Amino acid sequence: MPFIQSKVITLGRSLIESLLAALSTRPGAALLVTPKVHLFTAGPNPVSENAAVGDFVEASFVGYVAQTLPALLGPINLPAGDGEGVHSEVDFLAGAVVPPGQVIIGYWIDDGVTTFYGGEVFPNAIPITVIGDFISLDVVLPVGTPTTIS
Repeated sequence: MPFIQSKVITLGRSLIESLLAALSTRPGAALLVTPKVHLFTAGPNPVSENAAVGDFVEASFVGYVAQTLPALLGPINLPAGDGEGVHSEVDFLAGAVVPPGQVIIGYWIDDGVTTFYGGEVFPNAIPITVIGDFISLDVVLPVGTPTTIS
């Protein structure tokens, strides 16, 4: 008998919506425990699924603090027919004094301690140089369909 392994499986809408509902439920159905969103100034590029929290240099501009990821909303349709996802927004605001400024190249999400959940490098670096500079980040966690298994 030959061995066959699936390569591209189309997940049913009900399964996708169940997965997204589990992500959206706090404590994330134990999938995401107290997720924190951090900005970084240096780290892996691109971010890989094997990244670790210690791989990133966290932003430190005045007013910066890692943000707890608010409740995830959705499901939402992703652009270009790339499936569905859930999302939530976090905001980072520069405070009183910002010398010498920082250049933010991406973000990562973790459990607030050591477990890496994911992250990405921004398409363009974002300078934080003066009071009131900010980053408003819409975090999207996708579940695509069809899903390629590699």
